[in-house]
Amino acid sequence: MTVALTAVDVVRKVSLGETPSMSQLFFFALGYLLLSVYIVWVQSWTRLGFPGLAFVLWLNLFVVGSFSNMVEGYFFTRVFESGTAFLMGALAMLFFSGVQAGLASIILEKGEKRLRRNLVEYLTDTNALGLLKRVTMGTLSYFPIYFFFGMLVSPFVLPYYSDPSLGLIVPPFTLIIPVEILRGFLYVATLIPLAVSLGSDRRTNAVAFAGMLFIVGAFIPLLGDQGLPPQIIPYHLVEILADSIVYGFVLSWILTKK
Repeated sequence: MTVALTAVDVVRKVSLGETPSMSQLFFFALGYLLLSVYIVWVQSWTRLGFPGLAFVLWLNLFVVGSFSNMVEGYFFTRVFESGTAFLMGALAMLFFSGVQAGLASIILEKGEKRLRRNLVEYLTDTNALGLLKRVTMGTLSYFPIYFFFGMLVSPFVLPYYSDPSLGLIVPPFTLIIPVEILRGFLYVATLIPLAVSLGSDRRTNAVAFAGMLFIVGAFIPLLGDQGLPPQIIPYHLVEILADSIVYGFVLSWILTKK
């Protein structure tokens, strides 16, 4: 699985006209090794069949691993020259994350459970108002966690964000708050199918959520794509690891089914 997932990302880089460096190849392989171990562990709990497993992986690889970061990059950097460039990049990541999800689902041992049945049971136990409360609480709880750990690393990274030659931007709070609330909603909506498949053990769910948020959402993008100045990547890794652990724990209490 590590070889397959790494190969897809290398093809993606080459198709964009980029030649991955040796350090990128190393961190891609390391990141996808961690992801493969994580996915095997998660599947041992979810026991999903092929369609449900492929959908959960595709959704998380795309939203957590790409789209959520792209939304932040669109507003907080100068990576995307236009809305069209953002849309084309999102479509490309949708395709390649789908290929990765399909390959991983083929390689993994399939289970007997169905995602649709899990969703029906979850929605039966949680009425519409209860689901709305869970989604709202999960969405709004992300920004305080993001802001707290962001402030802790800000003395180390702000000088780089203030340097216009690096293509980074220090956005105002009027922009940060709605963007991060949107990202919180994306995380909640994406992790619900995983939550309904994992079961009722909150500790397992907390580890699963934190692993997905950090490995897929930070470790592979930051160290593999290396789109940020290398001086600030370690600080952001520590920041997002803390984010992921705390937010994963919070979501385990909000989203875990009874």
